[in-house]
Amino acid sequence: VDISPGALEDINKLPLDKRGKEFNIFALTDALGARNKKEAWVLYQKALLAGVSAEEIFFKLFWQVKSMLIVSKVKTVSETEMKPFTYNKAKSFLKNFKPDELERLSEDLVTGYLLARRGEGEMETLIEKILLKL
Repeated sequence: VDISPGALEDINKLPLDKRGKEFNIFALTDALGARNKKEAWVLYQKALLAGVSAEEIFFKLFWQVKSMLIVSKVKTVSETEMKPFTYNKAKSFLKNFKPDELERLSEDLVTGYLLARRGEGEMETLIEKILLKL
């Protein structure tokens, strides 16, 4: 295993797309928050092509849903451990989901993840199904 300073810097770099540009996974989480099914699916495909693992994508999507759920239950950023930018962005996405839809989305993500971990499905398919149900 190469643990030289140069190798460690490479670990922190974002995956590159086909044109050699860094892929921004947060564009995908924003598409989820905006409830833009088409953009989310396209960005998901681009993330996979850029070499982002389905599990990493899952955790970013779950983070977005979790952030929206937290924000939906508080009145101010000071009630959370979130940065103001993250709080405000999650709050702006709340208009796109009813509270029960967010809860169901969270449940679908967790249930699907557990099934995939047990070998009862594939992570890639789980994410695709969830994005297409937005």
